Amino acid sequence: MSSPDFRIRRQPPLAAQVYDTLRRMMQARVFQPGERMVEEDLARRLAVSRTPVREAMFRLEQNGMLEQRDGGFHVPRLTLRDVEEIFQMRRLLEPQGVADVAAATTDGELADYIAGRDRVIASASDEESAVKANIAFRGLWLGRIPNRRMQDVLMRFDDQVVLVRHATLRSAQSRADAAHGVCRLVETFAARDPVAARKVMEDFIDSALSHFRQAVTDPVAAPATLQPEQMP
Repeated sequence: MSSPDFRIRRQPPLAAQVYDTLRRMMQARVFQPGERMVEEDLARRLAVSRTPVREAMFRLEQNGMLEQRDGGFHVPRLTLRDVEEIFQMRRLLEPQGVADVAAATTDGELADYIAGRDRVIASASDEESAVKANIAFRGLWLGRIPNRRMQDVLMRFDDQVVLVRHATLRSAQSRADAAHGVCRLVETFAARDPVAARKVMEDFIDSALSHFRQAVTDPVAAPATLQPEQMP
């Protein structure tokens, strides 16, 4: 008979819980680009005091999901240059990240990737579902990068990637291309082939940027995440 477990389990600090909640809400587009985030309103909505909300918003600002202007925090409207800089950083770091993941993939991890791939394929016909499935798949391999410093940088940077995720998956073709890229990436994980994984991720990122650029050339369908004055 095992002994009872009397260890004290501590909850994450309240500010961390608020941060996680607000981050998930932003991923789900509860807040719109350009919207002001009012401490009092958020505190009331989350049933907490203003202090953990303020701490969470400062952290969201550090990760690029909020910006300070006009005396308050706002959901950013990205310029085309912002988006291109985001993709430049992705292309510098992510190919090496997935290469390292491919080389270290276990059978159990591969099963998770296959399940994630299947969710991406099944959701390709619907934008909202596709965004959620792609974010979830990205989280799978990001969390398994062996280089912890690289993982930490990419996890922090991932918040900014989320801001453009919807814009890069707006069309049926972009979702089909994303699903194809995920399938190719899982194949490289199955083969434990870091060289192929690097090339697939480079192609994946280039394709996503291409779809974003195509979206913003249409002033009617241009994503709300982009500053109007920065549209081509």
